[in-house]
Amino acid sequence: MKRLVPLLLLPLLLVLGAAVAAPKLASEARLRTEALAALGEVAGVAPRIDGKVAFVVLPWPAIEIERLSLGNPTLATLTVPQARILLDIMPLLTGQIRPERIDLDQPELAIADGAFPDASPLGALVLQLGTDSRRAKLRVSGGRLLVGQGEAVETLLRQVDGDISWRGGRNLRVEGSADWRGEHLDGKLRLSELAALAQGQAGRARLSVSGTPFDLKFDGTAKFAGAPVAEGDVNISSARLRDLLSWLDIEAPTQGGFGPFSLQAHTLLEPGSAVVGDARIELDGNRSEGGFTVRRELGRIAVQGSFASGTLDLSPYGRLAISGPDGREWSRTPIDLAMLKTLDLDLRLSAGEVRAGDSSIDGVAASALLRGGRLALTVGEAEAWNGTFRASANIAAVPTGAEVRVELAGTDVDLEASLGDLFQLERLQGTGTFHVALGGTGVSVSEIAGKLSGALTLNAAPGAILGIDVARVLGRLESRPLSGAGAGSLRGGRTPFDMLEGKATVAEGVAHIDALTVESTDVRIAVGGDISIGRRDLDLKGTASLVPTAAVVGVASPAVFELPFVAQGPWDSPFLLPDPQALIRRSGAARPLLGTEAIGVVTPAP
Repeated sequence: MKRLVPLLLLPLLLVLGAAVAAPKLASEARLRTEALAALGEVAGVAPRIDGKVAFVVLPWPAIEIERLSLGNPTLATLTVPQARILLDIMPLLTGQIRPERIDLDQPELAIADGAFPDASPLGALVLQLGTDSRRAKLRVSGGRLLVGQGEAVETLLRQVDGDISWRGGRNLRVEGSADWRGEHLDGKLRLSELAALAQGQAGRARLSVSGTPFDLKFDGTAKFAGAPVAEGDVNISSARLRDLLSWLDIEAPTQGGFGPFSLQAHTLLEPGSAVVGDARIELDGNRSEGGFTVRRELGRIAVQGSFASGTLDLSPYGRLAISGPDGREWSRTPIDLAMLKTLDLDLRLSAGEVRAGDSSIDGVAASALLRGGRLALTVGEAEAWNGTFRASANIAAVPTGAEVRVELAGTDVDLEASLGDLFQLERLQGTGTFHVALGGTGVSVSEIAGKLSGALTLNAAPGAILGIDVARVLGRLESRPLSGAGAGSLRGGRTPFDMLEGKATVAEGVAHIDALTVESTDVRIAVGGDISIGRRDLDLKGTASLVPTAAVVGVASPAVFELPFVAQGPWDSPFLLPDPQALIRRSGAARPLLGTEAIGVVTPAP
């Protein structure tokens, strides 16, 4: 109990000490003079007090100040509705003012537009703190940080709460919280070796910021002589990168993915640039290593780097949304390429395997080059679909909208897998080679599709056409021409072939079939006509021939059975019809019904 007596008497001693000192500080003029001197010593500039100044004893001896302000309107100003200077009790007993801590209630720091194009004020502050022996503690409650934007003023930080303390020549500590863009963030800053910093040498720097959008940690060194430089290890993580990008007013490039994210790297930060090396990035379970640099030049951001990954899974990001909501027409949503005009990009990516759904591409070397608003994406020769594959795409913003050029090539690939993955076309089986080169301009995918131009080629051997057995259909119609000419009876089965060759020329969104032939030991098929890419429909005409069996000695070879046909309608569900006139001619019983006028579907002469 005796040990507690001094503690119980401390408040009483403080009150008595304040009561003794109060008469010496009773004059408001004296209080104002002492407050201005104390605040000026801490701030380094002369403050102004426009309100009352009073001395209070409880709960701690302090000088209360109304309407405190300091600074230069052309640079930065600090206004404080209510400030309190908590006094050191021992000097107070002798009538001297020595601040123990300064509390700022709802302070407002306003920075003028373009006032600090570099970090020179921070360097000046570090120089001041590193060359004197003063100590100070500040406590901020409910503060705001305002930044000028032309004639407007933007509130950058709200509800700023925290403590700031420094020991001249030794260290600076800042710890607190603030609301930024509607999210609450907690932060800590530690600068040590202030004397070394003041002499242009490096000092220890630690920074951490945490909140719902992201967590950031930096541990390294900093220098403030001339242009400020920071170098050290950085760790950034976010539970959902898509939400972080949205919080920063950046739209994610895909509708899926961009979930858990983390970056660990060694960084070198300078005004207008950042060099990130030994970087390890994890995004949606994918891991990559490499490095990159970021520079700001003439108002543009330039990014250059390279990364390597063992396995890269693109499945979380889904397919490119180029169709409308119903999937039956092209998207009419305007294409926004504004970002291409503000960013320069030069990235290289290598991956042992790239996965997308059930498909995979091995040995991928890809690049993305963006210069002057033109984006070039390239995938070098890689192993895919049991063959080799390469691709390139060029996208640019032009006065008429977006200009797109795409080239895809597959050599000795599995046709069902490759064409299914790339074009959702799953009607061909076998091994083949294709080449697609298309380009167009427009404000939307729909408009670009309607203006495409280019060329298509396809060669395969051997393989099969899925969805119809041409040999079976021709054999039935040869023996019984009128037994089953309906479109429904033509579906089902597969048509094997030994050779398939196709070539098309694309103009104004329409692919004209220059040549399309299919041959096997049983059938031959020749097709011509047009496929509208813009309208997503087809209008094809062709002839299917049943190859006769080998001739027997002494027996005349049978006549070749040829059947013209048409394929029309939407390309996802077209209808196929044989020429009824040819079937009627084939039928002896029905031939008298054929007059001078054609009946049925109009088709070319056999």
